Amino acid sequence: MIVCAGSGGVGKTTVSAAIGVRAAMMGRRVLVLTVDPAKRLATALGLDLSDDAEKSVVLPGATGSLAAAVVDSKKVFDKFIRTHSNQADVVERIMKNRLYQQMSTTLAGSQEFTALERLLQATESGHYDLVILDTPPTKHAMDFLTAPQRLSALFSDTITKWFTSPDDKPKGLIASLVGRGTRTVLKSLEVLTGGQFIEELIDFFAAVRSIQKTLRDRSLAAAQVLTGESTRFFVVTSFDAAKLTEARYLQGQLQRLGYRLEAVIINRAFPLWLPPGQQDAQGGANLSQEKVRKFFDQFRQYHSRRYDLYEEFAKGLNRNVAVARIPEYQQDIHGIEDLKMLGETLAESTANGS
Repeated sequence: MIVCAGSGGVGKTTVSAAIGVRAAMMGRRVLVLTVDPAKRLATALGLDLSDDAEKSVVLPGATGSLAAAVVDSKKVFDKFIRTHSNQADVVERIMKNRLYQQMSTTLAGSQEFTALERLLQATESGHYDLVILDTPPTKHAMDFLTAPQRLSALFSDTITKWFTSPDDKPKGLIASLVGRGTRTVLKSLEVLTGGQFIEELIDFFAAVRSIQKTLRDRSLAAAQVLTGESTRFFVVTSFDAAKLTEARYLQGQLQRLGYRLEAVIINRAFPLWLPPGQQDAQGGANLSQEKVRKFFDQFRQYHSRRYDLYEEFAKGLNRNVAVARIPEYQQDIHGIEDLKMLGETLAESTANGS
């Protein structure tokens, strides 16, 4: 497994697709999974990914195969509930609960949990040699790593006992307050959330008790997969001081927590016409106008400072971590041929140690 991690907007989805194409061309059976509301994976691969089904990608000349799918958090959560609950009435009760409907789509951590649950399903199927997960777009990439534990904690016995009693009747502390006619204490909350909120909350935790152990176990299994021998992390970042600082922090956290960081990929690192090591070339020699020449020199100095920033960043990485630099192409990456080109660039960059 390869997990592409990084903050939002750095190109994780396109990089994930390019790695998938490259691996399939080399003979692997590959699945790329993404939680991408902007549908960038569908655009890059030229697929209709309007549902959560795995779609095959046509790759002429490939000795392997490539499939792609978008993780639909609601559908994955629903399937999880139906698969792990053997009581039809409980399943129906959970599905109709408005708190569950919100939790399965918008609760912090639900996207991350369902992405990892979908990853587990794909690896357990045995259909693929390589599964690539494009992590959900988050402001801070560490949110993805801690989400399973946070969601698991929500369904711990410590929490659920506040709302339910051991015999699954709503006689927990909160339910007792409601039962004794003390709803006036909670009036302000009900004004904000609706009159049925307390009942919905109690009913949700009462119904979910039957699967809370399974949910915790799957969260633990997901965490174990992420630290497993066969899982590698690729940190994707862009070329500016703030993003590089975050990437440096992320790679430190990954290694501290026992995750295997394989590579850092710096996206849009330099203009395609100004390759690494050529920032001092006499590229403006044929420019006759003084203003244009001056602008060119300033632009070249700007990129020279960026290379210094890169050198400082690279020095702080573990020597076993590869660094790949993707140029800033003159056109958007779109379609299989562009992804092949990007995959080759990544391979050449890491092979050259640059």
